[in-house]
Amino acid sequence: MKKFTFAAASALALALAVPLVAQAGGHKGGGKHLEMLDANGDGAVSRAEAEASYAELFGRIDTNADDFLTQAELKAGHEAHRAEMKAEWAGKREGRPAREPAADADPARAEAWKARKEERKAKMQTKAAERFAAFDTNSDGRWSKVEYTAHRLEHFTRLDTDADGNITAAEQEAARARMKERRGKWRDKPAGQ
Repeated sequence: MKKFTFAAASALALALAVPLVAQAGGHKGGGKHLEMLDANGDGAVSRAEAEASYAELFGRIDTNADDFLTQAELKAGHEAHRAEMKAEWAGKREGRPAREPAADADPARAEAWKARKEERKAKMQTKAAERFAAFDTNSDGRWSKVEYTAHRLEHFTRLDTDADGNITAAEQEAARARMKERRGKWRDKPAGQ
């Protein structure tokens, strides 16, 4: 359950703003994302660099240019990012033999997997709405740039463990190690817990 809690939190962050989780090392290959955010090339992402990235991302997601983000715009931004990632992954798989999902061999297993997937999706949507409401400080149903930045900086602050205003490669690696540890604890639990 903890694996999917973390996965849901990651997906939620993506759904609500797209790439900082990825940029801060939430998946394989995160080192390149740190380099992308590191505008001055000093090997660390400063709070100012992160805020500049958030402002740029806010502008891309704000498709109607009204200086506010709705849940629909955030979802559309997430889906666009996801489509880009799928295209990238498809390009990497090009020329390789297709893998057959193990669940397809057993129809009952495939149905159970689909049901769990739908359940996780519903939970993630609920969590996304809760997170949106939590940062919608004036309860107007949309995020201003300030509200959006506050949401994004929450993740930055968690990664900046020494509170010096910078995320270093070491802090990114430590966050990745903590995530792997949590995943390992989840894997070691008996079924049903």
